[in-house]
Amino acid sequence: VSITLDAKGNSNGKCEVEPLNQWKKSADFPVINPSFSGLKNTIVYAATSSGSRPSLPHFPFDTVVKLNLSNKSVRTWSVGHRRFIGEPIFVPKGVEEDDGYLLVVEYAVSVQRCYLVILDPKKIGEDDALVARLEVPRHLNFPLGFHGFWTSAR
Repeated sequence: VSITLDAKGNSNGKCEVEPLNQWKKSADFPVINPSFSGLKNTIVYAATSSGSRPSLPHFPFDTVVKLNLSNKSVRTWSVGHRRFIGEPIFVPKGVEEDDGYLLVVEYAVSVQRCYLVILDPKKIGEDDALVARLEVPRHLNFPLGFHGFWTSAR
């Protein structure tokens, strides 16, 4: 969304909306590489649903979507049946926009357990996108929809 402002911060009433790409499913918790915050970025990650459930096809989320704004490509990684995810968090590692890790919390309904899932953002959409799935001790389980953030020690 672009809104044109004058020097005093007033809008001339013009607002332009440019579609990100052809993604039509509901999504939430968009995140970018924080090193690109305030810059023209090309990649957005979000939590979304595969739409495979007959009831509640749009929530809870079970998929991470990677939207490339420059070439309009869409790549996804799904957590699997009766497993749901929360907000993706990007942890930068290098200088490229998708160089880092995506952290998501997974909740497995059948065993009522949480996992910290670590994904390689460059490989979203490929079979080897999963870097690690770490089981959270039961007494530290947290609810689906839990929000988080990443910050460096600096």
